[in-house]
Amino acid sequence: MLGLTAAKNMFRRRMWLMTAGSAAVAVLTFAIIMLQPRVYTATSMLILNQPAATATAQISPIDAEVALLRSPALMGELATALGMQAGGAETPGLAEDLASAITVEPRAESGIIEIRAHAATAQRAQLLANTYADVYIASQVNMSAAGAMSENSWLSRRLAELREDVQTKEDALNAFRLESGLGTPDDVVVPETQGDNVQASLQSAQSELAEREARLRQLNDLRSSGADIDALANVVNSATISSLREREADINRRQQDLENRYLPTHPAVQAIQQERRDLDSQIEREVQRFQSSMEAEVARARSRVQALQQQRRAVAAPAPTPVNTGNAQQRLHDLEQQAQEARALYESFLQRYQNSADQSQMSAPTTRLLSGASLPAQPSSPQLRFALLLALAAGLLFGVGAGLIAELFDQSVKNGDDLEAKVGVAAISSIPTISKRMMRQMPPAERHPSGYLVGRPMSAFTESLRVLRTVIVYSKLDLSSKVVAVTSALPDEGKTTISMCLARVAAMSGQKVCVVDCDLRKQSINDVIDIETDVGILQVLAGEAPWRSAIVKDPNSDAHVLPIAASGFTPRDVFGSDAMGNLISELREHYDLVILDCAPILAVAETRIVVGRADTTVLIARAGRTHIGAMRAAVAQTEAAGGNILGIALNYVLPRWQSYSDSLYFNESKSYYSVS
Repeated sequence: MLGLTAAKNMFRRRMWLMTAGSAAVAVLTFAIIMLQPRVYTATSMLILNQPAATATAQISPIDAEVALLRSPALMGELATALGMQAGGAETPGLAEDLASAITVEPRAESGIIEIRAHAATAQRAQLLANTYADVYIASQVNMSAAGAMSENSWLSRRLAELREDVQTKEDALNAFRLESGLGTPDDVVVPETQGDNVQASLQSAQSELAEREARLRQLNDLRSSGADIDALANVVNSATISSLREREADINRRQQDLENRYLPTHPAVQAIQQERRDLDSQIEREVQRFQSSMEAEVARARSRVQALQQQRRAVAAPAPTPVNTGNAQQRLHDLEQQAQEARALYESFLQRYQNSADQSQMSAPTTRLLSGASLPAQPSSPQLRFALLLALAAGLLFGVGAGLIAELFDQSVKNGDDLEAKVGVAAISSIPTISKRMMRQMPPAERHPSGYLVGRPMSAFTESLRVLRTVIVYSKLDLSSKVVAVTSALPDEGKTTISMCLARVAAMSGQKVCVVDCDLRKQSINDVIDIETDVGILQVLAGEAPWRSAIVKDPNSDAHVLPIAASGFTPRDVFGSDAMGNLISELREHYDLVILDCAPILAVAETRIVVGRADTTVLIARAGRTHIGAMRAAVAQTEAAGGNILGIALNYVLPRWQSYSDSLYFNESKSYYSVS
């Protein structure tokens, strides 16, 4: 089974099996692949906004993004976006089905992530790939906005607390100034002259206070009435509000476009709606910040008015004599320091609030859409080229495997090498099979091997019978081999055909030959030469007729046949009798070659008696059918019965089964034969 020669021989012997098996499996594999449902693949690509991972990083940013893209939660959001979640209820197995339909492949060197969606239609594949990318980007935007809103909400509450604290401490400072008559606010300029100048400053401060209070009331009225951002912008007059107005206009335009193109459940529509809500929150926070600033300005203006009113009263009346001036000054200093610290803390938190709002406004997701999925022009599977290659590979593997398995499990003899190596008996002749085409060229009455032998005397089949006759006659020159028993291990291996063909070849070569039918059960020779007789070997052995009167001449040659009569079976042991011995002795004296056509030795017991009376025995084996074990048993039984085995004639040999040890190797010697 190993080596190139063994492989070549195996291929020659199993060529039809391997070819037919390979073709059948290749066609079946191709049909199975091509009959699979068509699958379309659409690809969308995301690109990473973050820088590449450093050498010290334990996990790269692109790996982190891929892990998020493969999360089951994202599959649930995709199902919701596609309208596959009925009433928001989770469908068992839906996330797993979507995960099996989507593959995420990163390109670490370029920072690109490919999202491949597989579906039964091209439109479905495109929708899956694009919707999944939109869902992921929208989820990132929502997470960023949620974090910013959480921080801004805390800062807004903290600013309200600090604003109340500033107001309380400034009110306490102004009240102490009024009570003690010490100092003036930092933003009040005390005129050098008294009287009219104090009155003029007071009127100016009151006008400023009235203006600021009016603006604050207008802002409060607009907010309470739910006015739009345009009306608020006219009152606030803030650059930040103006930029938010421009952004709101852009969001309105994009939202209208997306709502015209997609359903409300589409991730892109939900993302723009979330962006609109985030913008509204930023506007609200900016207005609150400006309102807090206006309230602080109103408080400072009111404090200035109160201080000027105190100054006017001080000018109109004699100044009180301060009591314990040192303690009052210390108290005033402490209140002023507390008010300044509260104001500074409020201003720092106000700046932090503004920075957080600006950062949330400018924040972007870590990935962005590089290219959306286009409509696939053709299915990704099944592919014709892949199906052909896989079918060829499967067919080749099956063919080789079938040949190997058939070779391993086939225990039949095939050529002379098998006989000598596995049975231990030499192959004295390899008789080729006759093709049906050549047999059809014969006349109808001669369409059997013995007729073909006479009609085609220069054929390879006839030559192989000549080889068998030569081996029988000349193999042992020192011993007489006139009486030859021809038998086989099992039925239907061609022993009767070989016996009759051997007789005709011997007769055609000039020998006097007689075939004795020793198979009482089948009487096959009668069918081969188409004879019917009432006198046969049994009548001869019973003493009812001489053997010469029972002889029938072969109509196609000079060979003689001692047949079996029509009613020729008897349970008596006729072949072991003295009459059988006397018959063989007389035939030996009269003929050059006597062929005893016996029944199979493993099937019929009387054959063992016949082979013991013959000079030599030729066993017939059918190539590709006779089991090696059966052949070994036939050899053992023949030797046990006292038979002298000349060799084995291998019948029905196919040209591709032959080896160099066969008698003619006719597959390589066709030029010597007129026909095979």
